[in-house]
Amino acid sequence: MSIQSEVQYAVVDHAMSGDNTLVAAVTGKKIRVVAFLLVAAGTVTARFESGAGGTALTGQMSMGSGSWISAPYNPAGWLETVAGQLLNLELSGAVSVDGMLGYVLVE
Repeated sequence: MSIQSEVQYAVVDHAMSGDNTLVAAVTGKKIRVVAFLLVAAGTVTARFESGAGGTALTGQMSMGSGSWISAPYNPAGWLETVAGQLLNLELSGAVSVDGMLGYVLVE
């Protein structure tokens, strides 16, 4: 059974092709995403990963200019990293992707 902490929030504000750290790694803890919103300024694909260049936690999510993808609050979580790894957002191009995410740290 995992012990869950209080919901924390992170701003998504990235425009670099490749790896973009959303939440830094915490020793011995998994990062469980319980809600998110991503808005793209142009055509790009985005994928959540466990670790930089790491294991895919979602497939490639295609977005066009002004489009968005969201996942409402889900206490069970939508995805989570491997313990001790950061939460990464991989972008297919240098396109601004903004938004927010809610997460908890779990053992």
